Amino acid sequence: MSKSVKSYIYKGNIFNFIVLTLTSLFQAGAMIIISLMLEKIMAIATAKDMDALYTQGIAFLVLLASGVLVFILITILRPKYQKRALTQYKNNVYSHILDKSIAGFGKHNTATYISALTNDVKQIEEDYLLSAFGLITNATLFLSTIVVMLIYSPWLTLAGIVLSLLPFIGAVIVGGKLAFHEKQISDQNASFMHFVKDNLIGFSTVKVFKSESKIKELFVKNNDVLETKKASKTRTLALMEMVQTVLSLVSQFGVFFIGAYISIKTGDIAPSVILLFVQLMNYIINPLMEIPTVWSKRRACKPLFAKISEIIQSEEDGSEGEKVEDIKEITLSNLGFAYDDKTVLDGVSHKFERNKSYAIVGTSGSGKTTLVNLLLGKHKDYSGTICYNDVELKNISIDSLFEISSFVEQNVFVFDDSIINNITMYSTIDEDLLGEAINKSGLAALIEEKGEDYRCGENGCNLSGGEKQRISIARALVKKSQLLLLDEATSALDNETSASITNNLLDIDNTTKIMITHRLDEEILSKFDEIIVMKNGNIVEFGTFNELMRNNAVFKSLVELG
Repeated sequence: MSKSVKSYIYKGNIFNFIVLTLTSLFQAGAMIIISLMLEKIMAIATAKDMDALYTQGIAFLVLLASGVLVFILITILRPKYQKRALTQYKNNVYSHILDKSIAGFGKHNTATYISALTNDVKQIEEDYLLSAFGLITNATLFLSTIVVMLIYSPWLTLAGIVLSLLPFIGAVIVGGKLAFHEKQISDQNASFMHFVKDNLIGFSTVKVFKSESKIKELFVKNNDVLETKKASKTRTLALMEMVQTVLSLVSQFGVFFIGAYISIKTGDIAPSVILLFVQLMNYIINPLMEIPTVWSKRRACKPLFAKISEIIQSEEDGSEGEKVEDIKEITLSNLGFAYDDKTVLDGVSHKFERNKSYAIVGTSGSGKTTLVNLLLGKHKDYSGTICYNDVELKNISIDSLFEISSFVEQNVFVFDDSIINNITMYSTIDEDLLGEAINKSGLAALIEEKGEDYRCGENGCNLSGGEKQRISIARALVKKSQLLLLDEATSALDNETSASITNNLLDIDNTTKIMITHRLDEEILSKFDEIIVMKNGNIVEFGTFNELMRNNAVFKSLVELG
């Protein structure tokens, strides 16, 4: 897929690329012409031809004027080309990331995605995007120089080419290590960013547990590894520069020496031509030194394109499969699931009927959250079956399921935006529906106090845990979903507020409600159509509150312990 990823750079950008390529060709041609002019002027000075000197001066002014126009064109088009290329590239990569399934997204840590959109894009900009025109200029300059030199002296040209290979070979030997260094730096950048992100998100935990010194120690270690890898790349570049400089001096002196020798022995080469060859040697040596370096950097971007292709690859299309438009029932049959060979669900079978309310209770680790995650299609590698109506979940369009369901997690994510935008998720919502959701979620007092445009801060840092949970509940309510899944949705709220909001949720019509809760309050639980009790990855009993209490089994012991 790396080829298609690169195509984002050029889509709709071909005209700019072609024009900038032509300007690169002009630059190469202008440099050759100026060298020929200098040789001509030296010859004219020897012949003392003043008219010819004036002619060369006028020709130079014409060339200079043309160069100014070309540079104006470059000034206009290069930023335009660069902006379009990088904007399209990042927009398309980000779009592909958002198209991934929840399970597919979780296969990579967040820092990997961030690094791909920041550090890797910066490297692609410098080493791939902008290097293309320098590569074209140098290649054209090299080939044109060879042609011009052959016209003047084939033998001296041959000597110049052989001597020019010295810095080229040195560059190839040293430059081969650059791709290796670039890949290592990219991977370490992602790892470093992941470490920093984790610790900044967990800043309060670090402070509470007095782990600052250990975290600093780990930061120093990670930072040192990253900078060591970057230093290795810098050393490689410095070594390449040293080798190239020394060998280029040897090459230029060699051509000057051989040219002088031929001039003395045969008189076939004029002194002005020797100076021309010394000048043109720069246009052989520099491209030979720069092309391998630039080419190595461009090759070093290949693993970056491959990496981004791999992480944005969608293992499935969420729109594929049978559409679910009306949930009549959800049937679980012998459902099993494991994390890293640890069984979490073991043979769960149950039926959820339309528009009924279900409370799922049980001790920590009993599989409650995993069950709800599976109902929402977050994982597909389960055994047994999950059927919506008569259709197995694996054959259902996940997009269609998301359209008619809502999920409120215990750990709520809140965007750094206004309260209203966090509720509506940037959609246009009917005012009456929005007001109803705000009231039922208990947000009315918060909005009245702080205003609907109050900024929540990074991950809701300006809000309490309870306020974030209310936003999440309101977010779910404005969807008017057929299926409402809640995982400890009121855990951060006090008992009175939690009871009030839960009652509001239970009063919602035409919605199947499945709630995980740790609150075993009789008044609230008695309002559920059914309570499901889980233990050790299975459903051990289910029924109404009174039925379960009469069973005198697991549920009753949980209530008494609670």
